Amino acid sequence: MDYSKLAREILLLVGTEENCNDLVHCATRLRFSLKDRNKADKAAIEKLEGVVKVVESGGQFQIVIGNTVGDVYREIGKISKLTSDGEKVIDENKDMRFIDKAISLISAIFTPTLSALIGAGMIKGLLMLFVKFGIVGTDSGTYMILFAAADSVFYFLPMLLAFSSARKFNANPFIAVVIAGAMIYPTLLTAYTDGVSLTFLGIPVVLAKYTSTVLPIIFATYFLSKIEYLCNKYIHPVIKNVLTPMLCLGIVVPCTWLIIGPVTSFLGNLLGTGYQALYNLSPIVTGLIFGAAWQILVVFGLHWGIIPIGYNNLALYGRNTINGMTGPSNFTQAGAAFGVFLKSKNAKVKQNALSAAITGVFSITEPAIYGINLRYKKPFYIACGVAAVSGAIAGASNSAAIAAGPVGILSIPVFMGEGFIGFLIALSVAFFGTTVLTYFFGYDRSNDKLES
Repeated sequence: MDYSKLAREILLLVGTEENCNDLVHCATRLRFSLKDRNKADKAAIEKLEGVVKVVESGGQFQIVIGNTVGDVYREIGKISKLTSDGEKVIDENKDMRFIDKAISLISAIFTPTLSALIGAGMIKGLLMLFVKFGIVGTDSGTYMILFAAADSVFYFLPMLLAFSSARKFNANPFIAVVIAGAMIYPTLLTAYTDGVSLTFLGIPVVLAKYTSTVLPIIFATYFLSKIEYLCNKYIHPVIKNVLTPMLCLGIVVPCTWLIIGPVTSFLGNLLGTGYQALYNLSPIVTGLIFGAAWQILVVFGLHWGIIPIGYNNLALYGRNTINGMTGPSNFTQAGAAFGVFLKSKNAKVKQNALSAAITGVFSITEPAIYGINLRYKKPFYIACGVAAVSGAIAGASNSAAIAAGPVGILSIPVFMGEGFIGFLIALSVAFFGTTVLTYFFGYDRSNDKLES
């Protein structure tokens, strides 16, 4: 595929760069924030070779590309200033609903970190297998170096989120990373561990462990953007470049330790406790609801409203039961597409369905959802129904991930530990159950004639 050509066509059809406030991408989608939606030609974009679907949700104009979305994103960066390769342009749509703004904000902050989280999660899963089968020992240099590669992403997550948050809030990303570094500085971590009492200008400091946390650095970076704006506005240009970074660090770092950190840590704990209380009330019902709803949320891009709760759970408890309950739904979408592949006699349908099923097994479900299952409707309904059952099985087993990232066949080792057998059963029910039901009830061969 000519990614350069596709990038030019997409940029033209969304109304050119001048109509774009912002652009980020996740594992499969280009996510535009547009100034004027009416200037974008949705129908024309969906006809482009390489585009699976266009979804408008969460205040974003989302173009589903698939596994090659990163290639298209980079090509857009070469011809515009919309990506991380160019100058960031931020101009939020004031008419956007609060929920749309929230989803847009969350996805813009977390999607740039996905590749690092996925890679680290895969290594952590493989290490668990290696240790389980005695290939490496936990005291070996091989293990320690690979574990450092896997664990550092989550340990230093505040620094990653500082950079992506700064781009979203139009703050200096390097100052933001320094602030994150101050939050996880070894001396202060040691003081917290040893129970040392500290004060700042006579004010008691509530020490905490901010490694792996999510909320504190996001709020701290937002505060940084406001301080930086005031400094740039009121400090004379002659001394602005010297005083602005000094004042930003000198104000934001203490305020983070004194106010922002403790308050947002409390909110994070409250969020985690609230979710855990719901989960403990009935893991089966929670799994059923999350499993049934997850791919529907993915269709509209609204799953980003829940993903940070999973990251927060990892930081608080070291386990993410949300991924345990929702992970099997990826396999239901893959199974539905595979069921269509087995039932159809049309060569084009079989080719598209098999390709979608394979990518679905590797955690990328959009090709299956938009290219096959929603297109024929019944496969998608069956997939959501089976996802509810498999989610309930995972919930009943207390299945959970111990690393971040999407759920696919390669990330299964990440779920080793409590509930692992139940998780494997849930995945089997998800894929094979959906395949069988789709084969017998979800696809009518009369559709083959429509694709000729």
